[in-house]
This record gives sequence, structure tokens and C-alpha cells, in this order.
Amino acid sequence: MNRANRIIYDQTGKILLQTGEATGDVLPHDTITELHGIDIPYGSIDYTRNRITGINIETKQPIIEEIPTYVSEEQKRIQELENQILIAENEKVGGIL
Repeated sequence: MNRANRIIYDQTGKILLQTGEATGDVLPHDTITELHGIDIPYGSIDYTRNRITGINIETKQPIIEEIPTYVSEEQKRIQELENQILIAENEKVGGIL
């Protein structure tokens, strides 16, 4: 299947988003019957920890989901070793850590 490049633009013709063309085993674009938009105030969402997964069409508010934190096996092992060192030092100095 060949999928067209969908372009979303504003009232002046300025391009806001392009999907790009795609070919192969791709899904077709959904049919658009209406377009809506909202502005999310700058700084109101921490995009390093959250992502917008959709918009609630009744409240016009973003639906936010926390991004799962990936911890590699190596990072887990390092954390375990650091914890062991801290516990050993704490026992050595008499529990003030």
C-alpha cells in the first residue's frame, strides 16, 4: 500500500505538520471530517516525564500519560552495589548514615 503525505496547515497556509509518504505494510490515514486544535501553555507539562496521548474532546484538555522509566540490568546492578556499599559503611560507622 502507498500512503499519501498528509499536511496540516493553518489559516495562512503555513505548514504545521507533515506525515510524509509511506509505502509497504502501513495503515491508511483516517478520514478527517473536522479539525480542532488547542494550545498547551509553555512549561505546563514536563515532557521528559509525561506524554500527551490524546485530547479529551469534551473538556478540550490533554490526556497525559507518565512515560515509563527504563532501567537496564546494568543500571540495576550498579544501584544494588551502591546500596551494598552504603549499608556496609553505615554498619562500619555505627549507623549514622
